[in-house]
Amino acid sequence: MKALSKRLYPILLAVALAGSAFQGGLYLRRLEEGAVSAAKAPPQASALLKLNPERAPVRLETLKTLQGPDEECKSLFSSVLRLVKEHYVEKITEADESKMARGAVQGMLDALQDPDTRLIEPEDRKLLENAEAGKFNGMGAVLALRKEKIGSLDTIKVVVVAPLPGSPASEAGIKAGDCITHVDGKWIIAYDPFSEPEVEKARKALRNGQIDVASYNKVIEEAEKRLKNGLLIPDALEKLTANTSGTIDLTLERPQSKTPIQVKVHCRTTAVDPVMSRNLNGGLAYIRVSQFTKRAQTEFANEMDKVEAERAKGIVLDLRDNAGGAIDAVTSVASRFTGGGVLATIQEKNRRHNIRVPKTRAISIPVVVLVNGGTSSVAELLAGTLRDCLHAPLVGLRTFGDGLVQTPVILKDGSVVLITTGKMLTPQGTDFEGKGLEPDVVVENKGPVDAQLAAAEKILRSALAGRKT
Repeated sequence: MKALSKRLYPILLAVALAGSAFQGGLYLRRLEEGAVSAAKAPPQASALLKLNPERAPVRLETLKTLQGPDEECKSLFSSVLRLVKEHYVEKITEADESKMARGAVQGMLDALQDPDTRLIEPEDRKLLENAEAGKFNGMGAVLALRKEKIGSLDTIKVVVVAPLPGSPASEAGIKAGDCITHVDGKWIIAYDPFSEPEVEKARKALRNGQIDVASYNKVIEEAEKRLKNGLLIPDALEKLTANTSGTIDLTLERPQSKTPIQVKVHCRTTAVDPVMSRNLNGGLAYIRVSQFTKRAQTEFANEMDKVEAERAKGIVLDLRDNAGGAIDAVTSVASRFTGGGVLATIQEKNRRHNIRVPKTRAISIPVVVLVNGGTSSVAELLAGTLRDCLHAPLVGLRTFGDGLVQTPVILKDGSVVLITTGKMLTPQGTDFEGKGLEPDVVVENKGPVDAQLAAAEKILRSALAGRKT
């Protein structure tokens, strides 16, 4: 199961938290690789994880599944259900049974320790529709839960994968890679406070008779206070994604900054325009894709028609801060560049198969692709595909590293199980899961000038000059 565990929980959706007790009589659901329980998290928190699964939805009845459940597992479930119905202190209603069944399903999925494999309640399916339409509430950013080891502590950090274009997060200056540590002054509980080195030291000292119980209890009380005054990850995610008005104060850790950064975010609904374009000097075209949806597929086709009609000499394709979307949309975009053929490989449990599209006319002008740490999932796949097939250079920073594929399975009651079914590889077999793609030309934007775009333009002009000689 660990192979499915990820540093990321892209947020765009719901999250996986298993229950576990902390010391001192306090409880916190176990944060396993960034987890929050979809069953327990509010619908708004669910809006954080990946809302645009790579695969199109399928219905359960259309799938070939193993016939008959495992008898031992079936017996275990039935025995516990019967035990609760007969002996629980309060009456168990049909509604209670339904909740228990959903909880059992969620617990089963949580046990995989894969945050992208989860249950979406029927009432939460609207989140998928909103994401497909490019609408997001709150701060307007794609988030991830990332596991990091700091000394002896296993920590979970809420990380910004990509601020959405024109969003409150973008306007507040939040960047890809920022870690959100506090919301409205409250610490997001990133680890078990009872595992802090100070607590372990006090515990050992108590055992060795070096301190008395009263001194030990003071240390424990401090850990309890830290936990009590903190925010559980589901609650933090709700604050970050639920509101369509009001403000939230965030404390950020930024890799390039030695001190925490304070920002105020004015929440609202962000509508993402998936494709935008403009002409650059020297007959070059610039196309930015922010999200891969059906709308993006159509709008990109229109932009490419315009590029060809205007006889552009080269294209800068901007995939920065693009957190992904549907494979079908990406293959449609890729085919306009490559002329079809094998555009990707999907590695599933028992087989590896190629994604092919019919051969068509490919463009004959040079392409440069802009990427950064917010380039994730199928956006990374597209970048890798264009590099493999066209030798298109990648310019910018290393991509996020989300190469897993999720397939939505619609159940009879209207709920959806999102299940990780495979891993994406580029046409030449590059595996970017957990690693990302290293750009051919590393450029960091440090000031108001878009140095990455300037570098891409320079590469294109050099390529065009080489064609003339």
